[in-house]
Amino acid sequence: MTLLNLTLLLITFAGFTCLALAMPRHSKHLLQRSLSAQASRLAKITGWALLGTALILATVQWRFSIGSVTWFGWLSLAGVALVFALPRWPWQPVKPQRPARKNAAGKTRIPVAPDPVPAGPAKIAVALTVIALPLTVFAWQLAGSGQKPLLRDDALSGEIGPWTFVIAEKEQAAPDILALDVPLKQFVIRFCERCEGEIRQAFLKVREPRSTAAAGNAFFGRGEEKTVQIPIPVAATLADDLWLTVEGNDGTFHHQPLAIERLSPSLATFIKERP
Repeated sequence: MTLLNLTLLLITFAGFTCLALAMPRHSKHLLQRSLSAQASRLAKITGWALLGTALILATVQWRFSIGSVTWFGWLSLAGVALVFALPRWPWQPVKPQRPARKNAAGKTRIPVAPDPVPAGPAKIAVALTVIALPLTVFAWQLAGSGQKPLLRDDALSGEIGPWTFVIAEKEQAAPDILALDVPLKQFVIRFCERCEGEIRQAFLKVREPRSTAAAGNAFFGRGEEKTVQIPIPVAATLADDLWLTVEGNDGTFHHQPLAIERLSPSLATFIKERP
């Protein structure tokens, strides 16, 4: 993910640079000349296209919820980087000189520019806070978001009946031991977009269900991703498999075995090592 984040930063910085070149004032600052109307239009289109490309890349990798936050974060960082880079550009625009004035005696008086008033500590602290605050929030969001389970390499894709799905363990860790010493394991599933309107409910359990009434625990949740928490029987073995059951709106049931070792290596290790 580090390479992708660096790519997003470079793309957004290049996009802002193109947008700056599309402005006559900044193009003189960066190139020491103004661009033609056609070149300015091309720079503006290129800049927006680069920013849009960065958003698409982030959305494809992390989906819109996390991808948009990541994109806004890199936008902020790239914008701040360009703001700090402009004053340190190799060449600076030449400021027009004031014409010399004559005093009462008729002698030419050379104007002296007043020394710039240095910013006080309070202003510097406020400026640094304004810059650092959004970057800190972005870094916290990026570090805490992590990678979504269904986007990890261990996520399992498959078909059940006429529908496709992606399923993964929510956390790559051993089951949680809660009340009554019952191990519980969470899984996340997402069906294809058209499938959502055709599926009534989905279930998951260890061992093949004996009937549709004992299909296991139901997946729940709003949006495309659904979550389920299932108990792990004491006598469970790797040969039992995890069984996915899906009920269609037409009342039909479809069953699909999922290898425990493939879907959840942590659960497989837990079963092997359990006395």
